[in-house]
Amino acid sequence: MIVIEVATPSNFFAEGYILANPDLAEFLENGGDAANHFNDWGYKEGRCQVGREFLQNRGRLNREKYQRFIASIDSTKHFHFLGDVDAFPISFGSNHFDISGYDSESAHPLYGPFAAEMTQHPNKLYADIGAGLRSEVFDNCLYIEVYPSMTTDMLVEADCFYPLKSNSLDGIGCFAVLEHVAKPWQVVDEMRRVLKPGGKVFIDWPFLQPVHGYPSHYFNATRQGLELMFSEGFEIEFCRTEGNQTPAFTIQWVVGKFLHDLPPEKRAIVGAMSVSEFAMQSPTGQFWQYVQTGLPDTMISEFACGNTLIATKR
Repeated sequence: MIVIEVATPSNFFAEGYILANPDLAEFLENGGDAANHFNDWGYKEGRCQVGREFLQNRGRLNREKYQRFIASIDSTKHFHFLGDVDAFPISFGSNHFDISGYDSESAHPLYGPFAAEMTQHPNKLYADIGAGLRSEVFDNCLYIEVYPSMTTDMLVEADCFYPLKSNSLDGIGCFAVLEHVAKPWQVVDEMRRVLKPGGKVFIDWPFLQPVHGYPSHYFNATRQGLELMFSEGFEIEFCRTEGNQTPAFTIQWVVGKFLHDLPPEKRAIVGAMSVSEFAMQSPTGQFWQYVQTGLPDTMISEFACGNTLIATKR
């Protein structure tokens, strides 16, 4: 079912428009109207809204999905209902994150082959670990997060363990998440445990990216590292660079974000250089000494080539 859609004059839904555009809060508090905002600005800006069908049927869908997945939930783990009884969402533990602490909510498009897998096998059960806000949800997929989102079914603690029975799922998706968990190897162990024999994993694990995200960013992985992590207990079908993971994304993100974050006077100098001129500058030369002098440590660590640690055993 579609959750987030582009708002148009024919499908405009005020409640959904407000939910999808939290920046309207001040406008509405000052007497503004959602429909007027859409007509004056939102339509031209290509704003989105939460779909009417999703909002109107969410209660029923949450009850039906809970019944569908109840046999897969580990009943020895205490949980409580966040809304209606005997319906998703449900919460395990109490050490959760709050969406207000995020710069923005994760809302990546769903990986096509994972969506196709769930569509082709409507009677099988799947989970999307670290799902964030999905623009489309499937009734045979359990959406798991460490903070409450509109599409979250199961709210868990960030301990890399999942309250699901062993051999209970047919497939698991985990996209741009494993770099943000403290023990990715434990998450992989949990995937192996929870999947039925023959169950599939669909994994997107970034490699060359600046530090980003919340609550933190711990581990990027090379292609070889990704293969190694799933070498035990899995038959790897392929491990490759997809269209949204090419060097173009790396270079645009690293160079574009670095340039954006520079002080204006340094941004002007770097921005005026050709690619060749920029690439020829020695990392220890005067150019980089000037550019990096005075930059905040948060920016240095975001783009660092590496880090060094010295520690003493307690």
